[in-house]
Amino acid sequence: MEILKYARPQSMDEAFRLISEQRGTAIGGAAWLRTNTKTIALGVDLADLGLEYVREAGDHIEIGAMTTYRELETSQLLRARFGALFEATVSHVVGIQLRNIITVGGTVAGRYGFSDLNTTLCALGAQAVFYPDQTVDLAEFIEKGAGAPFLLEKVLLPVSAKGAYRQMRISENDFPIINTTAAWTGSGWRIAVGSRPAATRLCQKAMAILGEDPLPSDETIASAGRAAADELQFGSDIRASAEYRREILPVLVRRALMEVRG
Repeated sequence: MEILKYARPQSMDEAFRLISEQRGTAIGGAAWLRTNTKTIALGVDLADLGLEYVREAGDHIEIGAMTTYRELETSQLLRARFGALFEATVSHVVGIQLRNIITVGGTVAGRYGFSDLNTTLCALGAQAVFYPDQTVDLAEFIEKGAGAPFLLEKVLLPVSAKGAYRQMRISENDFPIINTTAAWTGSGWRIAVGSRPAATRLCQKAMAILGEDPLPSDETIASAGRAAADELQFGSDIRASAEYRREILPVLVRRALMEVRG
């Protein structure tokens, strides 16, 4: 990666102007961005904008775009609200050194197919807040992207959700072959699946099978797992075939749902 011009804005207004008017590229931790071979005309470093936080705000938890994976992994607030969900989601990602670099904003904005975190955020019903004043459903953004240059400010999590994460990897610190998070929101179920190897998608048919019952039967849970595998598209890569991913997903969905149900 080559950056021809570098800027370090001191306000959100300045950063947004550089990105929207001068087509600058936002730079967070640059953990994945630096692996790209393209040339960036203008790099906009977000380090000085105060976007590194995990805090409670009414009926939501706010996670700043510059918050690192390691901060998610060790956050006492997230553990108090969601148990070990975030630790389980991000602790497999390479090593602590890299988790101290990777940011929430970079992961969400990149809409990476291999992302563990996007799967959990989508299942919890997270919202993405884009500066200056736009809030969108994160799962919709992951699926469709944005039609114009954007600056991600933070992610909002509903505190009422309860979730469980499951994944399959060849080795502990490798990218996942397939991952899933199931969550009970208080009024319904959400199931997200990522690393297909494409980006995270919600399993609408599986969620409809579960309905609004917080304590679905084992048979209903098994049906939802099969439905998730049937409704999604899978691809093959060096880690696994599409058929293998489709075969193991129902087991992972069932395990996640049964953990949340208790």
